[in-house]
Amino acid sequence: MSNESDQLEWMMLETFATPEEGEALAALLQENAIESNLVNDANMGGDPLGLDFQNRGASSCIVRVHAKDIDAARRILEAAVQAAAAEEADDVSMQMLESFSDEELLEILQKPDEWNPENVMLARKILASHGKTYTETDLKRLFEERIEALRKPLEVKNSSLAFAFFGCAIALVVAALHFSYVGEAKFLYALLGGGFCACLSLIAGMNWCNRKKRLPNGEKVHVFEASFRKKAMVELIVAALSLVAVVAEIFIRTA
Repeated sequence: MSNESDQLEWMMLETFATPEEGEALAALLQENAIESNLVNDANMGGDPLGLDFQNRGASSCIVRVHAKDIDAARRILEAAVQAAAAEEADDVSMQMLESFSDEELLEILQKPDEWNPENVMLARKILASHGKTYTETDLKRLFEERIEALRKPLEVKNSSLAFAFFGCAIALVVAALHFSYVGEAKFLYALLGGGFCACLSLIAGMNWCNRKKRLPNGEKVHVFEASFRKKAMVELIVAALSLVAVVAEIFIRTA
């Protein structure tokens, strides 16, 4: 059920300056039996927290597709861009990319999800003029290598996990001391501090166990390696018990 839900999540395909351009792409996707979604919201175009005050309110149309359709949608978009570019290339984009080194142009081919299809096509064309030709098979191999690199889980130092366990220990010790000295008001602040430590440890454990990232091909994978997630699950359980102990002490005190 979870995997099916992941496949139906929306992924950004392309961003346009005007709704008309987005609607044209949406119509093209519909012709190819791919469901799409248009969002007219500047903040979704890279400023989810709304902190870009300079560009707030700027026109932005985002075309999204389901994760399961992202590869097919990209192929359709690339074909449309190539057909349009065959008639008239963007002089500004061409001039910009011609100033790139071969290594920088190759990086565009390696990361097509970070560039629009026109820039990828032009980078490939410029490299070919430099005697470096990349076939469709080469592009597919480069993209697969990028996916494998992004799929690798992050390594987290054990010191971070130890610090989280230490926070749990503080919460448990404070709860135990407060149970012994329940009549003394000065321990109330210590109890609140212990609860705060337990909450932080709980949040850290949930993040380590459940956090996932979306790959350019639509696949969703865990951010942290499996062995670390097992340790984090133990930390999460201890943190939950610590928080329960603190909450129980609060109820005892206020009863």
